[in-house]
Amino acid sequence: MSALVFVRTPYNANSVAALTGALEVDPRFSDLAVCFLWDDTDLVRQVGELAGGDERLVVAFSFATANVPQVAETLEHLCRSLHNNGLADGTLVAGGPHPSGDPEGTLEMGFDVVVVGEGERTFPDLLARLFAGGSLIDLPGLAFWDGGRVMRSGRVSMVDIDDFPPFAIRHARFAPVEISRGCPYACAFCQTPFFMGGRMRHRSVEAVAHWVKEAMGAGYSYLRFVTPDAFAYGSPNGRTPNLEAIERLLFEMNQLMERELIYFGSFPSEVRPENVSAEALALVTRYAANDNIVFGAQTGSPRLLKELRRGHSVEDVYRAAELTLQAGLRPIVDFIFGLPGETEEDQRLSLELIEDLAAMGATIHSHAFMPLPGTPLADAPPGRVTPELESVLGRLSKDGLHIGQWRKQEELAAMICR
Repeated sequence: MSALVFVRTPYNANSVAALTGALEVDPRFSDLAVCFLWDDTDLVRQVGELAGGDERLVVAFSFATANVPQVAETLEHLCRSLHNNGLADGTLVAGGPHPSGDPEGTLEMGFDVVVVGEGERTFPDLLARLFAGGSLIDLPGLAFWDGGRVMRSGRVSMVDIDDFPPFAIRHARFAPVEISRGCPYACAFCQTPFFMGGRMRHRSVEAVAHWVKEAMGAGYSYLRFVTPDAFAYGSPNGRTPNLEAIERLLFEMNQLMERELIYFGSFPSEVRPENVSAEALALVTRYAANDNIVFGAQTGSPRLLKELRRGHSVEDVYRAAELTLQAGLRPIVDFIFGLPGETEEDQRLSLELIEDLAAMGATIHSHAFMPLPGTPLADAPPGRVTPELESVLGRLSKDGLHIGQWRKQEELAAMICR
């Protein structure tokens, strides 16, 4: 008998739901026992019990860079337990943004196999090999130990996201519906284009409607979306908005679910500032319930915007905020502080933009720069928030115009780099 354990954290629900959904539509795993165990003090004991009772056990982690310290601590305890109990058939598998960006480092943490890139096709194929005791050499999209050295099995082709469900209905693992994947902009700090590709791929309206309808029958009660840019949905090049496709998607969702239960262009996704228009915002107010639009400025420095390859201007940010407010929605604007190469003048320009946006009524969403593996800035030092900026953010927080966990991110980035 074989079993699969997904290690749950507060941050990997979306990826676990998608991978479980891929297994549900794969006839090879119709009888597979799948467990979802929280990463807490009881995890090691629970995994030990499962490993002792099954012929083959796979324990799967999906995580981002910010989760590395927690995963490393858990893995140390888990490896020790499996070794002490002689459970050689327990295989530790990692996937997600961080393992894909740094497969060698992830293996050195204690994992046996890393799924590099998208997992909907590779992960089920990997499980089939592991449960059958087969070789991994000719299975693309992996990194693994082979005789004490790291082996890479080559790149895997990008998936058609229409081929897989966005979540797992039978196991009741729901998540926001991923409607687009990939990004053509290649911002220097972002893993999305390097992890998911530089060409934006879209889930068809028909596929979205099918899975939402199926999920509603299993208790799915409200609808959010995951996409690098909600206003680029249906765009052939991922840059030019396709308002017709957006309206068709939202219209069909309104046929399935009440408008008050649909959110578009807000958490957990966002839009690009240059794609904000009165027409796009009108679709949001007509078909969705959110009272805000999230978009990224990242910095108020034109020089840094160019160096980071953001593809928009500071003027685009002002314009997006003005249009959003005119539509009766609240702009929530992302900023990254402590960017590599940031000068005092760059910081002054960012503070100027922040003050202007806050005066307009926008909310500032702050982040501290964290170098991410697989990006052009992977080797840059972690970001630091200046005392002046900290003072401004504190004042805005008291006025209800600032959100964000920059302090925690600053500490995490420093810890991970150490």
